[in-house]
Amino acid sequence: MIQRPSQNPAYWTTEFELLSDDIEFLQAYLSEPDRPVIESDMVEAFVAERIRREDQRIRKEVARGKIYDPRDSYALGEHVVFPALDFALATVEAERPGRNPEHGEFTVVTVSFEDGSRREFATGLATPHKLNRKEGDDSIAQSDAPDPAQIVEVYGRELRVNLADDMLGIEDTPFVNHGRYWSLRDMLADIHIGHMNIAEAAIDLRGAPLPTIAIVLELELPREIPPALAGFSIDIAMSADPRFVDVGTEGREWYLRRLLPEEAMIIPRRLQYVHETYDRSLLSVRYLQLEWELDDEWSEGAAATASSNALPRVDLALAYPHRRSGTLPLTPRTSSFFPVREGKRSMITFVDGRWGKRFTGWVVPEGRYVAGLSDWYEEHGIPVGGFVVLERTENPLEVVVDVKPHRSKREWVRMARVEGDQLRYQLQKQLISCDYDETMIVAEADPAATDELRRSLYHAALTIDELVDEAAPQLMGLSTRGVVHVKTIYSAINLVRRTPPGPVFAAVVSNPRFQEVGDGEFGMAR
Repeated sequence: MIQRPSQNPAYWTTEFELLSDDIEFLQAYLSEPDRPVIESDMVEAFVAERIRREDQRIRKEVARGKIYDPRDSYALGEHVVFPALDFALATVEAERPGRNPEHGEFTVVTVSFEDGSRREFATGLATPHKLNRKEGDDSIAQSDAPDPAQIVEVYGRELRVNLADDMLGIEDTPFVNHGRYWSLRDMLADIHIGHMNIAEAAIDLRGAPLPTIAIVLELELPREIPPALAGFSIDIAMSADPRFVDVGTEGREWYLRRLLPEEAMIIPRRLQYVHETYDRSLLSVRYLQLEWELDDEWSEGAAATASSNALPRVDLALAYPHRRSGTLPLTPRTSSFFPVREGKRSMITFVDGRWGKRFTGWVVPEGRYVAGLSDWYEEHGIPVGGFVVLERTENPLEVVVDVKPHRSKREWVRMARVEGDQLRYQLQKQLISCDYDETMIVAEADPAATDELRRSLYHAALTIDELVDEAAPQLMGLSTRGVVHVKTIYSAINLVRRTPPGPVFAAVVSNPRFQEVGDGEFGMAR
């Protein structure tokens, strides 16, 4: 059976190469519409064109000679086409009897290819061979041209990456790309620095993001430029200008980078998790359940983002890194409340469930958090471990954020104080006005000193095991029973090292100095 190059997976993946004919086709294809072309359409058209050209070449090649079949015989001087060798043409130069008892009598012909090489092939072969054509099939019918849609379905992901890399890798490439859309550079509108200054002023004046279509109207580009290409040209220019950032959830909406809070642009150090290998088999079902309850965004499996269950309400106990950073975690439970778009920040509105106040939040998928809650945390006096409530609204860009209030009173909490190069813990009374997880609550005497200690411990490269070995005995000493819950240790370690529960739980369980006393609590071993 004839094997086309396009039937080989490597043709579309590992061995893919953009050819001059491909470039000509893509330029012609992208020049036809008066708008940018969506990438999926371009890739399918590209595949269809390659298969069409391949079919055309095959028909041309097979017309030059007789298709090779091991069962057939060939005369001296006859032209033969070899489908298995990419339809190479050869001329029969000599023949001799074959020598192989398994195949009976046959003939071996010597052929000369157009590149000057010579090879020998069996002819007149009575035994079965994989290169035999099916009875009644002609040379083209049996070539079995692949379906472009099926090629895209099977190899599309890798092909899109290869095609985009090759198109943009051409020296002085004629192609331009933004997001999922492609066009030609010479079809773009001329967007200069003056236009960008006008766009900046318009956004600054409004004090809110502007969609691309609104910026098109502000710039008053020549009317002969199709609107879709005008918008595409602006998107490309603004994405290359460091003053602007796209915060749209559906289309493009542009905002000024200098108007975003720092934590929306730069992931705070206290939220940055550096993975540390640990033995997950140490965690029993009980600890896996506790890990699930804590719903840390860096726990294993948390990267699955949006949960399939769009819950109307979620309660979460606020971990130290998020309390200090004014953020909320994006986890499988919380992410469905927010417009999470990979690699792109989005602007949303929080609505205070107590007072109805509205304020801006920023979804940062790269860091797995939502920023913009620092002032709200302070206004409501929410401690580490305090319960925060998220409630869905009819507007996908608005989320109600609330607390579980109770009568304000001073309660004993764990207080962390920096002494030398260590954190020391003691019990101290603090005013609390909302419900909280008692196992997670921890306060700090001097946030600036804690930050400095975190930086020094980072450079000292202490392991989670070492941090747990130092902190756990102190925390046990605060209890009249001499015990501490693993969630408390997790909360305390996060003052100086961002870590999910798994590594902390494993460090506690595997430490011979500690002994489990039940229900997630540990004391010193005897």
